[in-house]
Amino acid sequence: MAESSLRIIAYGSPKDGDPSKEIGSFTVDFNPNTLVVSNKIEYKQPDAKGQAGGDPVFEKIPPLEFSLEFTIDGTGVAMGNLSPDKKNAYKSKKHDYVKSQIIKLREVTGSGINGDIHRPNYLALLWGTFKLECVITALNITYNLFDAQGTPLRAKVTCNFIERIGPGKGGRQSRLESPDLTKYHVVREGDILPLIARQNYEDSSYYLQLARINKLKNFRNIPPGVTLVLPPLVEKDA
Repeated sequence: MAESSLRIIAYGSPKDGDPSKEIGSFTVDFNPNTLVVSNKIEYKQPDAKGQAGGDPVFEKIPPLEFSLEFTIDGTGVAMGNLSPDKKNAYKSKKHDYVKSQIIKLREVTGSGINGDIHRPNYLALLWGTFKLECVITALNITYNLFDAQGTPLRAKVTCNFIERIGPGKGGRQSRLESPDLTKYHVVREGDILPLIARQNYEDSSYYLQLARINKLKNFRNIPPGVTLVLPPLVEKDA
C-alpha cells in the first residue's frame, strides 16, 4: 500500500527491510514541497608531470544524496492533516508537541548512537510508491515560532540522507541495461515523477525522458490513476 505521507522507518539491521521488523517510525505532519537529489560522479586528474590538462579519469559513482525539508507544527492548524496516532499525541502533549516530535525524530533517525548496534539506525524513506534505503548524515532544526513563554510552536526540519546500496543489489548501470520488458506504473496520490524514475531506473534524472515519452504537459502534477509507460531503457539526451 502506498504511503500518502512521508514516513521515516528505522531498522536495527541492514537486512531488515520488512516493515514488521521496524524498531521505530516517524510520519511528517506536512509532506515536503521539495526533494533535492544529488547524483555525483567522481573523477581524478591524470598525473602527468610537466603537462597541463588531460582527460579526467573516471573513478566511481557514489551513492545518491537526498535533502528534504518539512514542518512540525504545534499551533493546531495541522490537526486535519494528522493521523489518529498523531492527533492523540498532539492532544496529550499540546504544549510540548513540537518538542516531543523532535525528540521522536531524533530517536528514529538515530541522530545519536543506537546502543544495540553501536551506530545510528538503518533507515528507509517511504512516500507514495517510493522507498529508499539510507542513513541520515545531517539533521538541522530551525525553530521559527514561539509562544509568550518561549515554548516552540513550529519548527522547520532539514534532513540529509545518503543512499545505502547493500551487497547483491547491483549497480545503477546494470539495472538500466537489464533486458526487462516494458513496465507500467499507475500513479497514486503523492507520486512524483523523479521518485518514479528513481524507483524503476535507480536514477531520478530520467524523469524528463519519462515525461517526454508519456507526453506529460505538467509532470509536476500528475493526476492519480494515470498509467505511465516505463520502457526497459531510457537513453539520456546527449
